[in-house]
Amino acid sequence: MSRDTSRDERNEFREQGQMGRMVLSQARSGGSSSSGSDDTEQATGHLNSDAKRNAAEQQREHPANLSAKDRASRSRDVVLVRNRAYHVSPAECALLADVGKFRTISVSDLLRHRYDGDRAKLRQDVVNLKAQKLVRQCRIMRGKGREDFSVLVLTKEGKHLTKQQRDSSQQQFYAGLVKPQEIAHDAALYLMYQAEAAEIERQGGIVRRVVLDYELKKRVYAPLAKVRELPALEYARRQAEIAAENGLKVVEGKIPLPDLRIEYQTVEGELAKVDLELATEHYHGGHAAGKLKAGFKVYPDRHSASRLNAALSYGRSSTYDGPELTAQILSL
Repeated sequence: MSRDTSRDERNEFREQGQMGRMVLSQARSGGSSSSGSDDTEQATGHLNSDAKRNAAEQQREHPANLSAKDRASRSRDVVLVRNRAYHVSPAECALLADVGKFRTISVSDLLRHRYDGDRAKLRQDVVNLKAQKLVRQCRIMRGKGREDFSVLVLTKEGKHLTKQQRDSSQQQFYAGLVKPQEIAHDAALYLMYQAEAAEIERQGGIVRRVVLDYELKKRVYAPLAKVRELPALEYARRQAEIAAENGLKVVEGKIPLPDLRIEYQTVEGELAKVDLELATEHYHGGHAAGKLKAGFKVYPDRHSASRLNAALSYGRSSTYDGPELTAQILSL
C-alpha cells in the first residue's frame, strides 16, 4: 500500500500511539459498519438463498456423514480464559489464529482458503464465535462504484484466547480495527500470503510465522526515535545498524518496511524470510521502485499490475533498473 513516506521516520514512533484511538467511521475508500448477529448469512454470500443447496450442506454436516478426523476437528471443547469458559473447536481456533495474525481477513477469502468453499461450516463457526464475542464482523465499502465485502477481526477476548492456545509461539496476534481507511488493503494481505506460502511449501519449506508492518515499525522506529538528535553522519550509521538488525536496508535515506514478512524453514532446515509488498492502483512508480530496491517481492493487484510493470520494467524507465514485478497477479 502507498503509505506516507515523506515524513521523517525519526518521529514515526511517537505517532504510533495515536493509531489505537481511531474509530470505525467513514473511510477514505468508502463507508464501513459493524454487522449484527443476523448479518452473518448476508456477509457470507447470502448463504440461505438456495434452499436445496442448504439442505445438501446440512446433510453433509450430519455427524453420520463426517469422517472421524472431521468430527474431531469440529468437536467443541471448553476453554477457560480469565475465569470465563468458551466453547470452541480446533477448526474455530484455527480461524481465530488466522484472523489474529493478519488483523483482518475477508470472509470470502476464509471461505476459499480455510474452508475449501464449505459455506455451512464457515457460517456455523462464525455464528458460534460471534455469539461468544470472540470475533467482530464488519461490512466494508471498497469505494464508489465498487462492491462491498465482509471482514472478521478479533475482539480483545478472542485475542486473549488465541494467545493462550498458542503461548509457545512467537507469533503476534491483533484485535480490533486500527485504520478503517486501510481495511481493504490489510484484508488483501491474506491473499498475498496464501500465494507466497504455497510457493514456499511447494519448495519443501515450512512457514513459521508472519510479521506485519505494525511489529516492524515498533522494532525500527523506537530505536530511531532515541537517536534522532544525533548529528547526521552518526544518525545514518545507527540507522544502517538498526536496519541490518531487522533484516532491512536503507534506501535513499529511509528504511522501507514491507507490508508482510514471512519467516520460514527451508527444506534444508535453514531459517529464511521473504518480505512482501502489496501494490495497489494508487501506487506510483517511484514508491514501488524503492520497495524493489529494498529487496521486497511486490505483488500488484489486478488494477495496477500492467501499469507498474510498464513503468518499472528494465529498459522502459530510469526509475528502476531491475527485474519486472512478479508475474503472480492477485484477484482482489
